[in-house]
Amino acid sequence: MRSTTTSSHWDRSGGTSPEVLPDKDLPDRDTIEKIGDWLRRHRPVVVALSGGVDSAVMASLAHQFLDSDAVAVTGISPSLSVEERRAAQCSSRVVGIRHLEISTDELSRPGYRANSGDRCYHCKSELYDVIHSVEELEGYTILDGAQASDDATDRPGMVASRERAVKSPLRKFGIGKAQVRALARQRGLPSWDRPARPCLASRVPVGTQVDGELLKKVEALEAVLSGEGFSIYRARCSGSRVVVEIKAQELASHCSQGWRRRLDALASSLGFSERWLDTRGYGGVGLPILEPLKR
Repeated sequence: MRSTTTSSHWDRSGGTSPEVLPDKDLPDRDTIEKIGDWLRRHRPVVVALSGGVDSAVMASLAHQFLDSDAVAVTGISPSLSVEERRAAQCSSRVVGIRHLEISTDELSRPGYRANSGDRCYHCKSELYDVIHSVEELEGYTILDGAQASDDATDRPGMVASRERAVKSPLRKFGIGKAQVRALARQRGLPSWDRPARPCLASRVPVGTQVDGELLKKVEALEAVLSGEGFSIYRARCSGSRVVVEIKAQELASHCSQGWRRRLDALASSLGFSERWLDTRGYGGVGLPILEPLKR
């Protein structure tokens, strides 16, 4: 793998800068070798690869130590945006790992559609059940990208992982988020400073039913935000209402306001009669502070 310190789109748009990730965040060589030994004992492996940095690093380590005994798999469904699919494809190419795309149908699961707080459990259950059903992957150990900074007490998806014997080597060997990003940067992975971008269904408030049409609307709105140069954002959709959140620093530094008119026009055409911008910004504390998206 090549190493690089070159800034990326996310640096320029308010993401994590290289200075935040000094070399001291890299895991020591002994820890990496222990991961390698563990991987060899559990070969062959299949890595559940999303567009994010955690699973990309897991795929990189698996390929480093196991070569052709490591495969990456991405589940393709309406909950995965085109942008995330492309990010997963890009990561697999940089890593050099064989990459399979398989169709998943979490929307067929009533618990997923109901979106009652455990949606991720049903989503991960679908993904791992489908992986288990792929004949050429029979006997493979499934790995995910869960790492030591993840809160296991608030992750329904981790319950699905445990039930299906999915392994989390990064978490097992104490690799946290800062170390993951440092490893990704060292290895030249394009996602090293990429903001977290969970599935499209995460934009739908708990209690609002998830369906394919709503997910398409979320993706269309967020594609506009990405195209306008924002990097950390959410378009939270429910019924006839959409609330847009953008990282406060990015919102403040964005000089042109034309994006608001363009986004409002699209939201209106998609059937949203209530179109708001939360001026606290993404991750803001306290109650929402809403103003009309179009000014």
